[in-house]
Amino acid sequence: MLTRFAGLLFILFAVSALALDDSSTVRAVKVDSPPRIDGVLDEAVWQSIEPISDFRQREPADGDPISERTEVRICYDSHYLYIGVRAYDSDVSGLVRTIYERDGDINHDDNFFIYIDSNVDKRTSFQFRQNINGALYDAETGDFGGFNESWDAIWTYKTSVDQEGYTLEIAIPFFILRFKKSEEVEMGLMMGRFIRRKNELATWPHIRRDFYLTTVSKFGRLTNLRGIERGKAIEIKPYAIGGFSETAVERDLDGDAGLDVKWGVTSNLTADLTLNPDFAQVESDELQVNLTRFNLFYPEKRPFFIEGSDLFHFGLYNRAEVFYSRRIGIRGNREVPIIGGARLHGLVGDTNVGFLTMQTGMVDGLGRENFTVAMAKHNIFSRSFIGGIVTSRRGVAAEEDTSYAGQFSLIFKNNIWFHGYLARSDRPGLDGGNWSGNIGIFNPTDKYEWEIRYDDVGPNFNPGIGFVLRPDQRTLTLYGAYKPRPGWKNVRQLLFGHVYKRYVNYDGVLETESHMPDLRMYFQSGDVLLFNGENTNDLVPYSFYIAPGVIIPSGNYTNRRGEIQFVSSPSRPLSIYSSYGGGKFYGGSMQGVFIRLLFKATPKLHITSENSYVGADLPDGSFDSTILRLYLSYFINSDLITRVATQYSSLFEEFVFNFRLRWIYAPGSEAWLVYDEGRRFDLPGPSLRDRALIFKVVYNFNF
Repeated sequence: MLTRFAGLLFILFAVSALALDDSSTVRAVKVDSPPRIDGVLDEAVWQSIEPISDFRQREPADGDPISERTEVRICYDSHYLYIGVRAYDSDVSGLVRTIYERDGDINHDDNFFIYIDSNVDKRTSFQFRQNINGALYDAETGDFGGFNESWDAIWTYKTSVDQEGYTLEIAIPFFILRFKKSEEVEMGLMMGRFIRRKNELATWPHIRRDFYLTTVSKFGRLTNLRGIERGKAIEIKPYAIGGFSETAVERDLDGDAGLDVKWGVTSNLTADLTLNPDFAQVESDELQVNLTRFNLFYPEKRPFFIEGSDLFHFGLYNRAEVFYSRRIGIRGNREVPIIGGARLHGLVGDTNVGFLTMQTGMVDGLGRENFTVAMAKHNIFSRSFIGGIVTSRRGVAAEEDTSYAGQFSLIFKNNIWFHGYLARSDRPGLDGGNWSGNIGIFNPTDKYEWEIRYDDVGPNFNPGIGFVLRPDQRTLTLYGAYKPRPGWKNVRQLLFGHVYKRYVNYDGVLETESHMPDLRMYFQSGDVLLFNGENTNDLVPYSFYIAPGVIIPSGNYTNRRGEIQFVSSPSRPLSIYSSYGGGKFYGGSMQGVFIRLLFKATPKLHITSENSYVGADLPDGSFDSTILRLYLSYFINSDLITRVATQYSSLFEEFVFNFRLRWIYAPGSEAWLVYDEGRRFDLPGPSLRDRALIFKVVYNFNF
């Protein structure tokens, strides 16, 4: 039955892929004398180019012309793509401009963005976004909403504001893009403008709300790119680091150095080499409270591993992943020295390929380890792929493993996504139960959204470089949502949704069954009001520790929870994210409160306060947990930024302090001054866990 169902879907997909929408097209103009990038469109070259002006709203009125006229002109020479933007505005005093930080949340402000599908693979693109303050944001994006925000490219833009609105001049070097060499290169292109005070988003070409904004197959076409060159595309980035570190038992004063090299092997294939990498500038993980019997998932923050990470994603994100990069260079809460590594990724023909190998040093008496990953995803039809991955971990006998996975993704023209994977881990001594798989179908549109998914994770599935949240489970997920736009004066959209989940273990025992209703109200102002709940029947197979002195015994439980949330528009000087919830919890009761306040005291001084409280009264004990976070950010300018972050958890009386000063003193080159300190007051002896003062300098040599 399943085979017939999959075959029918495949046939329907193939038929729907035959007739694709005609895309908008713009011909770039080649120039001998490029414009000066100063934010003023006063060069004659701009006046000679026919502007693109047919920007149409995505929000609030899907398909209507943009409310503030916007004109874009595009030209190029052999090495750069130039974009000139004139954003007219009838209320210049209403322009919102509060963000200065590179890769900050520019959506708080008025901004203009560009997406380029340089490969014309209709699956991935590069995003370039800029506001009026000089802050820029760049990222790699995927067709179904994937983002890699750590991709930092070297590109230039300047802006200026006048009585008619604002102007932008942008220069994007071809060496940061990947494209297929030919006499005339064609690229996918999408551009957009966000008008913050109106909460209005408009794009060229128009991408209907039934599709994600990053649906690359809906992009327009940028043509007539002749004689362009990527060049050698070599970046050599040596770093030097020095400082001191201290724990309760030792103190060190030392320095170190390392090297990162990026090489454009071809116009479409990139190699990365790292020797003795150091990630001292990366901010500490956020303190968390675990109210479940399952592992916590911490996101990757180290730039080397985040870049291109979507390419290596196989499995269920946050739940059963074949490759989870935090297994490399981190053991428990301790860093493991990385001796070096290499990565190769890009497009060969119609196949995305990736290879990664890393070698770590010794720590805690455990020997060196090697981590190797190889993958390929072959593009089929207009937006789909089939692929496979192999991972290997060698060096410490107890951790050695080879894992394999295959995955497919078929995306129909009507935005139905049919997907699945199958994976196996091969640790020595396993006797079955070491498989994981999934099959699902998902359809997000503006008015309706639904998903049917079946996940299967064996009791012995444990990939050596992977992550498993909950083994020994066969899970059915059903989700549906109705999202009308009622036409009320202040309300933009409503959402009525429901999620049903059913977890059965490999012995056929129903462990967990849950119903989760969801109601949301999106306002024209950008505010959001949410109501959600959960009714869960949970069979706890073994007792587990939840807080100091508090254990949840094995048994059957019915947990019921209700929650209300309010999120205000980030355009306000003071914005808030708040939630309150509570209900029955493992035979007792629990309540929780979360409040996040962002105060933009001035455009250059931002103060963020996060306060969360969880209190539980249980048959075997009670506990209260408060986590306090305070972040102070001061932007001297868009290239010189300071940030102070403090965290305190009452459950373990844990305190973390972090100070970072980041100076981008040249394109691609940075200097960091970092101070970290961690303390725990609930343990006997000195409270100091660790502290470090570090100065790091990176210089980028471009060829």
